Amino acid sequence: MAELTKDADKLLCCIYKQYLESRKAGKSKFDSKKFYESFYKNDKHIGDWTDDDISETLIELHKSQYIRLDIAGNFMITDSMIIYMENRFKNGLLDVLDVISKFT
Repeated sequence: MAELTKDADKLLCCIYKQYLESRKAGKSKFDSKKFYESFYKNDKHIGDWTDDDISETLIELHKSQYIRLDIAGNFMITDSMIIYMENRFKNGLLDVLDVISKFT
């Protein structure tokens, strides 16, 4: 795993949370992996971040090969990101929510 800033780790956890919620709601893996540039606006943990902070942090996650980022700010999470997060959070969504709640 690449070293990440605290902001990048928080964003990664929020992205993974949304992925797990999408899968739980019955969406396909492919559709659940896709995120659009405004994905964070309704997330209470990162919804107050500026567009620039989101963009910069997404670039960090792209450089770490956890997401594939397009020029418009849309992205797709990678299988290596999912594998890393599955190994990190053995109990899935409950563990992710617990970690996210501890971010400041």
